[in-house]
Amino acid sequence: MSLRARGLALLAALAAGSVHAIDRVPGTQTYYSSRTDPITDVNTSFVIIYEVNDLAEQTYLTFRCADDGRPELWAALNSKNDLLSEQDAALGLMPAVTMRLGSDAPIVLSSRDLSSVVNQNDEVKTTALAINSTAVRQVVNGLVSGKRLVVRVNRSSGGQALTYTFPAGGFATAWGQVNGCAMGPARTSASAQPQSNVVLTPPSGTAAPKFTRWYFTTCRDTGIGAVRTGLVAGRAHLCDLVIETVPNGAQPVGATFRYELEYREGGRTGKLMLETTDVWPSSGGAVIAFRQNGNNLIFTLPLNVRARADRVYTSINVTANVTFSNGSSKKVYEPLPVKPAN
Repeated sequence: MSLRARGLALLAALAAGSVHAIDRVPGTQTYYSSRTDPITDVNTSFVIIYEVNDLAEQTYLTFRCADDGRPELWAALNSKNDLLSEQDAALGLMPAVTMRLGSDAPIVLSSRDLSSVVNQNDEVKTTALAINSTAVRQVVNGLVSGKRLVVRVNRSSGGQALTYTFPAGGFATAWGQVNGCAMGPARTSASAQPQSNVVLTPPSGTAAPKFTRWYFTTCRDTGIGAVRTGLVAGRAHLCDLVIETVPNGAQPVGATFRYELEYREGGRTGKLMLETTDVWPSSGGAVIAFRQNGNNLIFTLPLNVRARADRVYTSINVTANVTFSNGSSKKVYEPLPVKPAN
């Protein structure tokens, strides 16, 4: 496939009908698409680098600035090989993934950093993995500094390990063109570098407040006002997630929320990571309310799980990542039971 044809294929696959162009950094295997949501100013750009040994051009790594229209840096590995099976994805069994930048120490991702990728029909894409980890920022910084990236995937089902090599050539230029995933319009100069204010590493000596306990209290049915301890499938709810803290002076300034569904189908159980990410303060998506009661942080989340005849959802698991005024952040993971519709 020619470079131009490949760019058009990427435009069809990744832009999903958008009129934005995908540009190649000349002389490299790096592509980028610079775009900003015209309403919310969310930077929805992405950068793509191709694997050096895949002559079929089916293996590439994408760094995205937004998830479902909300600002969040994450990555997706697409491969010519199967990375996991549908059964592994249903059981939540992620492959073991290790990354290395140049001669740096290897970065080992935990299973919580990885999730399967599904389409709108809930069909698992077995040749793809989503990477939602602070390590993505580390990888970006390494590529910007010119370090080659090697990714090794050991699949849960066994077999030969898969090793992919991604070049750093052109990445710094592409990253500058997408404004380093910062909010607002992307840069127009190809020689521009990412702004320093997008580096999320907390200053030395700062820390998030200690979290002592976290839990859901109640969910209010927005239709009939009923108060429950969990969700009823097919009904919209507002649910309070409470995080008890030991304050240290840092105040919450932002939070992201990702969701995982557990289900029963055809006599087996499975898990499904949703592509949706909600943010507080809200930026045009779902509206999340926040209040502070003493040392407790309380986020009110709008949650709704579909009622399906062929699949029974049993739990929605919420991962919250709270960012504080001193640059620190901390995650919590809490399941919320789902009951079938009456």
